[in-house]
Amino acid sequence: MNEAILIELRFFIVSIMWGGLILIIYDCLRIFRHVIKHKKFFIAVEDIVYWVVCSFLIFQMMYKQNNGIIRAFSILGMLIGMLIYHWTLSELLVEGISYLLKKIINFIFLIISFVLKPFLWILKIFKSFLGKGKRIIKNLLDIVFLPLKNKIKSSKILLKDSKDGELLEEDKK
Repeated sequence: MNEAILIELRFFIVSIMWGGLILIIYDCLRIFRHVIKHKKFFIAVEDIVYWVVCSFLIFQMMYKQNNGIIRAFSILGMLIGMLIYHWTLSELLVEGISYLLKKIINFIFLIISFVLKPFLWILKIFKSFLGKGKRIIKNLLDIVFLPLKNKIKSSKILLKDSKDGELLEEDKK
């Protein structure tokens, strides 16, 4: 077979593999979205970043493999690679890995909650004790200071205690 044809065939096969690789990267993004729910704004930002990165990767591949010449059969090869991967493995991998990661995350949270449960229990008891302690301290302060409050004489001078502008002595009251 002619050397030029082998080079073009190799470039076509590389384009097919790059098409599959691009979709594998997008499936990683889909798995991330399945595991951690996103708002539409962040999904749009992720998609823009994905396509910018993929465009640089595709340009780099075309630059190295084909001297930067964009040819229709290379785009066709990437499209074929994407379709082959999408029809064969894509959904199986996305659903399977997402399910597995969700189970792993739930198991990790279960272990963490099991480990933290005694500490949370102690914290709950401590908060309860502090709440009761506040009431006990308030009651003790009331018991101590309430009688003192009644014994402390005011420094205020009542008008009824004075005669003709003079203050009455303590004995006369």
